[in-house]
Amino acid sequence: MTVHQKCGISAAVLKWIAVVTMVIDHFAASIYWLLPYYDYDVYNIMRKIGRIAFPIYCFLLVEGFFHTRSTAKYLRNCLLFAIISEIPFDMAIFGKAVYLRGQNIYFTLCIGLCAMMVLEKFRYKYEEKYIILKAAVVFLFAYAGEVLDVDYHWKGVLFIIMFYYVRDMKEWIRNFVGVCAFAYEITAPLAFIPIHFYNGMRGRQMKYLFYAIYPVHLLLFGLIRLNLGRILG
Repeated sequence: MTVHQKCGISAAVLKWIAVVTMVIDHFAASIYWLLPYYDYDVYNIMRKIGRIAFPIYCFLLVEGFFHTRSTAKYLRNCLLFAIISEIPFDMAIFGKAVYLRGQNIYFTLCIGLCAMMVLEKFRYKYEEKYIILKAAVVFLFAYAGEVLDVDYHWKGVLFIIMFYYVRDMKEWIRNFVGVCAFAYEITAPLAFIPIHFYNGMRGRQMKYLFYAIYPVHLLLFGLIRLNLGRILG
């Protein structure tokens, strides 16, 4: 085991960083802004903390894509939890059990996975016709993200594809591209600090716990939001 592997951050630790920052963000977006003692500066700080989560999730999705034994099962799990999470997501973020104009982040990840599965078939083909084909695939899946109104919309799909293409580049190039891509969110580039220290190790994985945290915390926040008047009253 190298020094980098001993001192670095495993995928499991990266997941916990993403989970914690995401939960802080969702608490602000679903509950905090409705509380009587709501303070905009505190709300804004929590939302900014939350911006750290998505780049890490994109990075880990691509890592998972290349390490999974079955991309089909990987996609199946993401799609299953996308469906499970949709009502809790609508409850927590939009205050309604069903809200069609906005889908949860698992759907974004599913579209990104599908894009990578298609692109992987042409990965090492550089003829002009394949370059055009790959560009068309990127456009179509990004467009799907926009039409389906998934979280982060077309940008979210492109971010996943970006991580797919920079994965084999030198680490400093990968991180530089990532920081530039996420620079529109002032705190999102901070995600590349823990990503920089990723050691390529899985760490202690709690596979379905990480899947389940998303719908479970959204359901809890959603129930609190829907009953907030009675709770505070």
